Amino acid sequence: MAQATTAAVERPDEPAPEPRSPGTGAAPAGPGAGHAFRTDINGLRAVAVLAVVVFHAGIAIPGGFTGVDIFYVISGYLISSLLLREVDRAGNVDLVEFWTRRMRRLVPALALVVAVTLLASLLVLSPLVWGRLAGHAASAMLFVSNLVFPYQGQNYFTDSVTPSPYLHTWSLGIEEQFYVFWPLLILLAVAVARRTRVPARRMLQLLFAGTFVVSLATSVWLTATAPDWAFYVLPTRAWEFAGAALVATLPWNRLAELSRLRPRLLRALLGTAGVLLLALSFAFVHESDPFPGTVALLPVCGALLVLAAGSIPADGTWVDRLLGLPALQRIGDVSYSWYLWHWPFVVLTTAAVQDDAIWIKVLATLAAFGAAVATYRWVENPVRFSSAMRSWRRTAAVTVAIGIVVGGLAVGVRTGVGAVLEREPYATAVEVGAEPEPYGCTETVPTTSGVDVCMLGDVDAKTTVLLLGDSHAMQWAPAFDAAATDAGLRLAVRWRHGCPAAEVNVYQPAERGPCGDFQAESVGVVEDLRPDAVVVSQAQIYGGRMEHADGTGMTADETHATWAAANDKLFAHLTAVTPNVVAVKDNPQLDVDPLDCLTRPLSWLGDCDMSRTEAESSNGDLPRISAGIWKKYGVPTWDGVWSQTCDAESCGVGDIDHPVYRDYHHLSNDYVLTQVRSVEQMLKAAVRGTQARTIG
Repeated sequence: MAQATTAAVERPDEPAPEPRSPGTGAAPAGPGAGHAFRTDINGLRAVAVLAVVVFHAGIAIPGGFTGVDIFYVISGYLISSLLLREVDRAGNVDLVEFWTRRMRRLVPALALVVAVTLLASLLVLSPLVWGRLAGHAASAMLFVSNLVFPYQGQNYFTDSVTPSPYLHTWSLGIEEQFYVFWPLLILLAVAVARRTRVPARRMLQLLFAGTFVVSLATSVWLTATAPDWAFYVLPTRAWEFAGAALVATLPWNRLAELSRLRPRLLRALLGTAGVLLLALSFAFVHESDPFPGTVALLPVCGALLVLAAGSIPADGTWVDRLLGLPALQRIGDVSYSWYLWHWPFVVLTTAAVQDDAIWIKVLATLAAFGAAVATYRWVENPVRFSSAMRSWRRTAAVTVAIGIVVGGLAVGVRTGVGAVLEREPYATAVEVGAEPEPYGCTETVPTTSGVDVCMLGDVDAKTTVLLLGDSHAMQWAPAFDAAATDAGLRLAVRWRHGCPAAEVNVYQPAERGPCGDFQAESVGVVEDLRPDAVVVSQAQIYGGRMEHADGTGMTADETHATWAAANDKLFAHLTAVTPNVVAVKDNPQLDVDPLDCLTRPLSWLGDCDMSRTEAESSNGDLPRISAGIWKKYGVPTWDGVWSQTCDAESCGVGDIDHPVYRDYHHLSNDYVLTQVRSVEQMLKAAVRGTQARTIG
């Protein structure tokens, strides 16, 4: 096959080409092209890894994360081409040899990165997270981290707290699982073809096409119903591999003839269309889009078109010259190692200095590139091309030994964490950070609408105050209880975790159930109680969780409009019942886990506090919208955090002996109890001058 650049030849001691993406080795050409090295594929690899690392560095490429989907297409094409050639040549697939070569290609570099990352984490990150990270390290080595992260509820795009330095290994889990099942499916299809006397190539095309359709349909369905799982699991991504496999089976020589276009022109048209689609996916796909679903068609089809173009025998085009640039070829060579190293470098560097500025992440990414070059030269290639590793038994033995060493390190860390956490200041941090038990009620009072209401404070008092909201109301319950008792007020508490008082649909885990009933019942409770005052405390961080009634996500404009309408309705109703309504100004959403930050071994490297500017913008646009509604209805605000923990320059999180927060957006119980006098003054002011009312 003619190329725009000089084609290298696979090393003769390598029995077959292997992919070099987050999941593999060098590149076969299209069907019938032998083992020629395709610079367009290596260049496409470079484009994919650049997109991912630039995205993680925070540079303005919103769809850079789709580089992983490009890797999947490349791997699907390369691996399927390799297996198809083996089927054509031998009528079978040597599973042991195939899996052995995958282990030899993937495990050494991965084991090095996993072990070094775990050791570095012991220096940089808090002992509070060591046990969890040890589990992540083990799951990465077993290629199952893509199942662990959604099970733990870790969203890939969450940036409010320090993510796991192993989060990126989810993609390796999908690829390795693909390597396990794909050759088995191909063998099954070949066996069926023999029994039915259907040509093997035709049967395989049916298999690949069927997998594409079923998996894509599954992806669309699960993306709408369980988006976290849809992002992480193989069944919703298999269509990306299968589409590439289908491209690998097609007779591009014949297709070029049937098109009646000159082969070079067809090659140029397909390649240009592919590059355009990739550019569009990088520029316009956003992390808030329902992904993968149909949105992933954009990068996947782009990559498929580039691969198809390169499979047409013709002189090279501008796309070949672009992808064949020496710089892209070098990056393509080390793309697997760079992908492995870049994320731990970014996470641990920003955690160490407590600053996620773009220039810091860029420097970390460049340092990771240096580590990748060294890994490629002294780990990847020596193991991959070692004559001593040709035996599957030796490869298996070495792989098991590596797994034992790294697994033993992970087990050792996890075992030692218990002893560490028994010592101060870690024991205090564990206690503060524990999920609080629901605050108990002094008594429960049924209302005429049939809803039981929790009562605190002086339950025999004639003046009633209602505290209404979500967990940001519940976090204040201890202080409100003590303050209401001292002020001689009866305190009714109405809250539900993850459910704002305003009637908006928000995504909730299945075990919690929807918020609609709670919100509707709260309206009835207000009518029944006719409280002397109402204090509303609800989080302002629902921007990314609000959804339509059918479960589909909202655009930013829809979110803003819906939040404004719901809060307008809420405060119109509350102020109609009582003129004494107070809104709690929500506390900042931190960009670090405060307890982890305060207990870091290298805490002198960076400050855990956040700037006042960052704090004011930490909850997005919803606070601004809420403030407008409060002003419209003359609702005063109470500031239980900002005046106490913020100055003109920064907002503090306290110290480990007196932490303000228990996690990145909930206040600690100890801090809340320091505000009892302030709460009492606010409650007295709220009810001053009102006529006492009791439940009729």
